[in-house]
Amino acid sequence: MYGFEGWLLKVNGTIFPTKYIRAETYTVTPDQETDLDDYTDNDGVFHRNILPAKATKIEFSTPTMWLRDMSQVLAILPDNDGDNSVQIEYWNPRKLGYQSGTAYIPDVSWVPYYIDPDKRDILYNETRFAFIEYGEVR
Repeated sequence: MYGFEGWLLKVNGTIFPTKYIRAETYTVTPDQETDLDDYTDNDGVFHRNILPAKATKIEFSTPTMWLRDMSQVLAILPDNDGDNSVQIEYWNPRKLGYQSGTAYIPDVSWVPYYIDPDKRDILYNETRFAFIEYGEVR
């Protein structure tokens, strides 16, 4: 139905497993307008200069995860070599279809919830991820 294939996000061609996405935190803001040099004139009238490029932002939190799960998530993401760009494919609810683009991943903060010295394991709190698409003309 509607071409939905059961996944929300692919990163560099790999499905981001939905078990690592807390569904109630998943937010997609598709096709955001981009502006350049907006201003308010002396009469208080706001003037927008809307550009043809559109950009999508995807945000979500993971559930708490042990190191084993974290390693599976990290295997999907690029090494942090200074370039956090990724190719994404995502379900666009506005278009009821999949869309693709190039995005970057802002810095991610990792917060331990529990450290188990006996098992030599760490349970991490929810971790927030964002994928912010570079503007593309659609």
